[in-house]
This record gives sequence, structure tokens and C-alpha cells, in this order.
Amino acid sequence: MRLFDSLRSICIVIIGLACLTGCIDSWEGPPHFLHVASMEVATEGDEGSDSHRIEEVWVYTETDVLGAFPLPADIPLSPEQLGSTATLTLLGGIRANAVSATRQPYPFYEALPTTMTLEYGGRDTLNLTVGYTDQTQVILAEDFESANRFEVGSTSTAEVVRTEDPEWIFEGEGSGLIELSSEQQVLIASTNEQQYDLSSSGPVWLEMNYSCTQAFAVGLAAANASNSSRIPILVLNPTDGDWKKIYLDLSPVIRTTPDATHYELILEAFYDNSQEVTHIALDNFKLLRYP
Repeated sequence: MRLFDSLRSICIVIIGLACLTGCIDSWEGPPHFLHVASMEVATEGDEGSDSHRIEEVWVYTETDVLGAFPLPADIPLSPEQLGSTATLTLLGGIRANAVSATRQPYPFYEALPTTMTLEYGGRDTLNLTVGYTDQTQVILAEDFESANRFEVGSTSTAEVVRTEDPEWIFEGEGSGLIELSSEQQVLIASTNEQQYDLSSSGPVWLEMNYSCTQAFAVGLAAANASNSSRIPILVLNPTDGDWKKIYLDLSPVIRTTPDATHYELILEAFYDNSQEVTHIALDNFKLLRYP
């Protein structure tokens, strides 16, 4: 018994010392907060509108993903885990195809590296501006500033027109406008004879702004020398008069149409009788890819 009691006393001392050392090593104070107040987009002259819908910031360390944080964001950082100097990479996050469950970093916005000195209870505030990456090819499909590339098909009873009415303009001098009614019930339109080359081993996306009082579809026409097929990709729901931005991932369609030599944008809508006249306003169609 005496031997057992002695061993027990020794173990208690050892465990106590280990706990004391562990408590010192694992001590944590209040985190250092990185406050990202905003994230804007700056475009060059040949890249079109700087409108965006960046909703969150994705934060990476040199080895890990810290997470995605809705903007404006307060991001807790541990000086103990990251060290007194931390190198972070920040990326703008969007909703792919207007679906909340498909939030992700946008592949064409540049990553923003930042190095910070961390201290317990510290705080830094950033207002960020991103551009497109140097490798991004931006194709300005239509911004309605001086023209309108959308032409209707033979079965269409409605049309896409360029309007300068301030009620329907998103920005600049003009936007596209579609009116649907009992006399104009069907819209079948495409960017006729534009023949966009969207071939790419990387991502291919469409950006656009829209406001609508009824649903409409946007998609691609895939064509080659002998045939063409229209592929509606996404139906966009009414916006209650608000203008919205969409990022539409075209990559699945591009990869499933390997025989296509070129593409055109398409629009389709069918009068839903919800109002005497329904409206669809459009602006800033941009196609983006990595060549």
C-alpha cells in the first residue's frame, strides 16, 4: 500500500505539472478581428460595367480555408494559431446561378493577399476593391449603350428594344426592354450572328443585370456549320421592380456541346397574365472565360 500511495503521489505531481504547462501553452486571449467593410469591383475600359453582387469574402491562410463570411464581415483571427504575422488571401464570393446553396469564390475576380500583424484584442478594417484577373477574357455581348444585338425569331410576337426611358435604365444611356401582353405573348430572341467563341478548358460564365415583373429564361444557342440548338439554362423569377445581378455558369453547357463552333445568347419568355403588361429590363451582358 505504501508503494502504491507513493506512486500515486508522484503521478499527481506529474499530472499537475503537465496541466500547468498545457494551460500556459494553450492560453488564448480575445481574437484579433479583421473587419471587411466592403468589397467593390473596378473594371478597365474594355471590361464593361463594374456592377457586381459580391455577397461574402472567402478567407484563406497559406495552408487552410478559414471560411466564407457575409459582408460586411468580422473575421476572428487567433494570434496563437496564426502567429504574430499572418498572411491571408481574400476572394470575393458570389451566388452561382442565383442559388444560395452554390455560393463560391468567383473564378474571374483577382485574389487579394494581405499581411497583418496580429495581437490579442486587435482590430483592422479593410475596404477592398478587386478587378478581373489578368488572364480573364471579357466579351462585351451587349450593354445597350448604342446598339441592340438581340433579334427575334419568326415565332416571336414580342421583341427586345433599346430604351432610353429612365424608368427602365440600369446605368448609362440605355438598357434593353421587353413588354409582354395578350397581344405580345411570346419572346424568342438571340444575339443573332454574333458567333461567340466560348471554347475553354477552364470556366465560362455570363454576367448580366436584370429587372422583371415576370419570369424569363436565359441560355445559349450552340451552333456549327450544319445545325444549331437552343439551350435555356436558367429561369429568372420576378424581382419586384429591383435590379439584380446574376453570375451564370455556362461551363456545363460548353462541355456538353463539343461539336459547337460558336454560341449565341438566347432569351425566352411567355406572357404569364399576371399584369396587363409585364416587363423585363436587361443590361450589361458579359461573357467571361480563360482562353
